[in-house]
Amino acid sequence: MSKDLAFEEKLDIRGLDCPVPILRTKSMLARMTSGDHLNIIANNREFIKEVHMLSTQLGHTILEEDTEGEILSFIVQKK
Repeated sequence: MSKDLAFEEKLDIRGLDCPVPILRTKSMLARMTSGDHLNIIANNREFIKEVHMLSTQLGHTILEEDTEGEILSFIVQKK
């Protein structure tokens, strides 16, 4: 993850089973302001596909995506 990219909100969804991670992500993004950045930390590999589909459907942008061992991290910019 880039140390230069700031984010307004952080969401740790490690240990949660589907569909909870994507529902919490969608809910958090709905409460944010356009242009804000959400840092998501996950460990469920299914979430990779889901966060990409959600971003495409709702027009959000995944600015960064990283995997370190079992930990997945994303920075999503709200549309």
